[in-house]
This record gives sequence, C-alpha cells and structure tokens, in this order.
Amino acid sequence: MNDITAGRLAMISLLIMTAAVAYAAPATITLPADPPSIRTVELVEQWRIGGEDDEDILLGVIFDAVVGPDGNVYLIDRQLSQVLVISPEGELVTTLGRQGEGPGELNQPHGMLLLDDGKIGVIQGFPGKVIVINPDDTPGGEIHIGGAPEEGGFNFVRDLEKCGDHLVGVRGRASFDMESGKSIATNTLAVMDMEGNDTAIVVEHTQENDLQRRVFDEKAQSSEMDNWAIGPDCILYTTPVRDEYVINARGLDGELTRVMTREFKPRHRNEEDKQEPSGGMVIVMDGAKIENKILDNDPAIMGLSVANDGRLFVRTCFDQDTLLDIGTAGRFDVISPAGEFVEQLTLTVPDFDGDKDRLVFMDGVNFLVIRSFDQAQQAMVAGFGDDEEEDEDLGDGEPLEVVYYRMP
Repeated sequence: MNDITAGRLAMISLLIMTAAVAYAAPATITLPADPPSIRTVELVEQWRIGGEDDEDILLGVIFDAVVGPDGNVYLIDRQLSQVLVISPEGELVTTLGRQGEGPGELNQPHGMLLLDDGKIGVIQGFPGKVIVINPDDTPGGEIHIGGAPEEGGFNFVRDLEKCGDHLVGVRGRASFDMESGKSIATNTLAVMDMEGNDTAIVVEHTQENDLQRRVFDEKAQSSEMDNWAIGPDCILYTTPVRDEYVINARGLDGELTRVMTREFKPRHRNEEDKQEPSGGMVIVMDGAKIENKILDNDPAIMGLSVANDGRLFVRTCFDQDTLLDIGTAGRFDVISPAGEFVEQLTLTVPDFDGDKDRLVFMDGVNFLVIRSFDQAQQAMVAGFGDDEEEDEDLGDGEPLEVVYYRMP
C-alpha cells in the first residue's frame, strides 16, 4: 500500500468516526436563567363533586384522573377501589370496578390509563399489574408488568403511561435475604409493549437496605426516574441530576436526543424542612431507630408534566404547593416541544391551600383540584390501624371534594 492510499484510508476512517460521533451526540439547549415571560391565570371552575353539600356521590380518596376523548373525566378512588366516570357537565355517568381479588376487581389502585376501544387500565402497585375493565364494567383481562413473582421476591409498579402502542413506566422488584437481614430493591424506568414486555430499559436504580438498621438515605434513593413524563409525541423526559436544572429527552428506544439545562440554585432547607422528605420519621421499630440522612437542598426539579400539544411543564423546588401563597394552585416553567423556554405560568384558584389541597395536571388545559386531599389520605391510612382516638380526630375534618377547572 502506497502513502497516498494509506492517507486516503486514514482520512475516510476519520470522517466516518467524526460522522458517527456527530450523529450520536444529543443536542444541548441552554435555557435562559430568567423566564422570558411571566403570566398568571385564574382557572375557571367547570363542575364540582363531593364535599359537605353533595349527598349523591360518595368519595374515598381520589388519587388520579384522566380526560377521555369524549370529554368524560375518569377518577380513580384508591380507598373505595373503583373508577368514577364523570360527564363534561359534572354528572356521575357510572362507576367501574369494585373491591376484591377476582377478575376485574381492584385492591387499592393508585393510577389508570385509557386503553383502546374504551377500555380502562387500572394500575395496582403490588403485585404489579394493570387490571383491564371494559366499558360495560366486565373484566377485560390483565397486563402483568415486570414478569411473574420470583421465589424470595416480588414485583411492583409505581407509575405507568400509554403512548401509542407502548407502555412507559417505573416498575420494580425486591428481594429479601433473611439470613443477612438485608433487602435489595431495583427500580426500572422501562418502555414496554402492550403485554408488559420490555422493549427498552431507560434507567435502573438498585438499592440495598439493612433491615436491622433502618435508614432513610435521600442521596442513595435519588435517581433519574424520580421525575419523568411522556406526552402524546412520545418524547420521554427525565431529570438526571438531582441538584441541577437538567432535563433529558429520549425516544421510545431509550436513546438520548436532547439535553436542556438552565442556570439554577436549589432551595436550601432549614432544620424543619429536613424532617419532611422522610415524613419526620424518628421512631423505634422492633428496637431499631429509623435514621434520617437528609440532604441540605431540595431537588432542583420537583415535577414534570406534558400537555396534549407537547409543551413541557416543569415544577421546581420553589414551586412546591406548601411554599406558594394561598390561592396559588401551581407554578410552572413552560417549555415548547422544540426546547424553547416560553414562560413562567402561575395558576390561581380561590382559597387553594397547598397544605391541604392537591392540584392534578390533566392535559395543559384542564386541571383538577382535590380539596382536603392530605387529610383524606391520612384518614385512609389511619383506618388500617387500631388508634380509634386518632381516627376520630381525622374524621372531624372537611370531606374530600373534587373540583374541575379549565384554562380561560
């Protein structure tokens, strides 16, 4: 081989390698530190159910909600183990599912998704599966997530969304070694087919816990899947760095396509704040004191949601419900599908109290406010215990109420 031929081959190899690197590198977008626009919108009430004046509809604890293509709103009641179907006018159309372990029956469901042909998929955390209910309230089968339970372990599902003919969500598997007194739990953000089989693994996080030494270790528990969202365009967003404003965008194959960053300083916690992430757990259980290892700062990003038009709504650590003024239901950084920082959007609702109420993001236009959510959830948990005095105290509060709002 002469020098000219060798030089050409070297140049061709270099060009191929350069092209491959350029093709693989995700786009990086630096968002401005300050919002380009600041807007405040008062949401307009459409209907409400529950509360003290509603004697027709019984509510337990509403955990999740979705809007159907027909305008009906589907509410998942974790306590009563059923789905309420509410018309666009706020009337109860029907209820789907019931408490039980049989076909089509539910046991403390915490989420749902709309499937094809009007079917509803209800998410049951443990064992991890989706219980399918037909529109006529007959059983529609099950989708098992993460495979069948293995000896010495169990599988669970945290969150799940449908995009096209794929499911995307966080599932996990835990196992216990009684001899060593340790447990190992692996959480996985995965893309799956409609049978629950993995097609892409996006993020995995494994943590070992010593059952003899109870520790809430916030740093060890943090992972990229703590905040994630996917919209109709099937772009999957995650937050890979806890203390920085960084958002990854991926396709359904799990490949990173875009990274968005913004100059941002997380909120510093005081001593009272440091009790909140673990619920202030300073107790003794089986002779072992639970130890808190809480970080000094809040995570930079606390939540991601995607609107039907592909806009990304980002909630930072300064936008937590409990930090906002009374009457402010939510505040978001709004980012366009192309990665442009559009505005900071504040949503107001009369008398909204972040210490008691909860805002549910629906589709970027419609929002749900669950009044007295925290108290209703505490009452549900207390109902599994034996402290009758505590149950009576919780039962004296305001009943849960669901109010449906729309952007003007």
